[in-house]
Amino acid sequence: MQNKFIKKAWLPAAAVALVAQPVLAEEEQGQWSFTSGIDYSTGDYGDEGDTDILFVPFSLGYSQGPWAAKVTVPWVQIKGPGSVIGGGDGGVVVGGAEAIDDSGLGDIWAQLTYSLESFPADYGYLDLVGKVKFPTADEDKGLGTGEFDYTLQVDYFKPLGKLTPMATVAYKIKGDPEGSELDNVFFLSAGADYRLNETINLGATLDWQDASSSASDDSLEIFNYLGYKVNDANLLTFYSYIGLSDGSPDIGGGIQWKYSF
Repeated sequence: MQNKFIKKAWLPAAAVALVAQPVLAEEEQGQWSFTSGIDYSTGDYGDEGDTDILFVPFSLGYSQGPWAAKVTVPWVQIKGPGSVIGGGDGGVVVGGAEAIDDSGLGDIWAQLTYSLESFPADYGYLDLVGKVKFPTADEDKGLGTGEFDYTLQVDYFKPLGKLTPMATVAYKIKGDPEGSELDNVFFLSAGADYRLNETINLGATLDWQDASSSASDDSLEIFNYLGYKVNDANLLTFYSYIGLSDGSPDIGGGIQWKYSF
């Protein structure tokens, strides 16, 4: 399984895996994948003006057996009062910053996933995930914090016929940007996926995350998606999300394309 970016650049843990293959079996031979898309969000995050974020990631992944690795290089555009910096999983609400209206290379992420083979399949599927954010975004432009971030994560899902409950628990270690101190945070997500047929699935999750600074509330969002398997190599997923707190964007959405080869 591949996990989503919290700012909704990617999707819930089980969503892509469930629509991409009828049977959740490990690949004996290695498989490459390329994933891209576009994500747009807007919201005031409790500030006087809205922050608009356009996020376009490009990911290259490789999986074999229980292991999967992925590197993501994004382009990000941010326009707002400066209360939010960065995009993707590295975006944080800091407050009190100068206005931002800029774009460029975002922070590069590397991810390694291990599907726990010792976990009994009768009880579901469990993945252990580690992620590292490399501070490649220009902090002077407000496109990133300029610091490394680390994430430790557990993804779980259990197929029950066409319905698959899924959950994610993560702990994120945040680097402190100049002039700010960020707290490490917990992230929790719970939801379900429903397979309509062999080509279409849909689902929704409720996502919560600690605030990383006193300038923000905890984030709480409802996320929903629809996946369409074009063929064995191509998967399209359309999604949207609604923020339920000042720590989240008011609304957002996007499209993701995954090509396996």
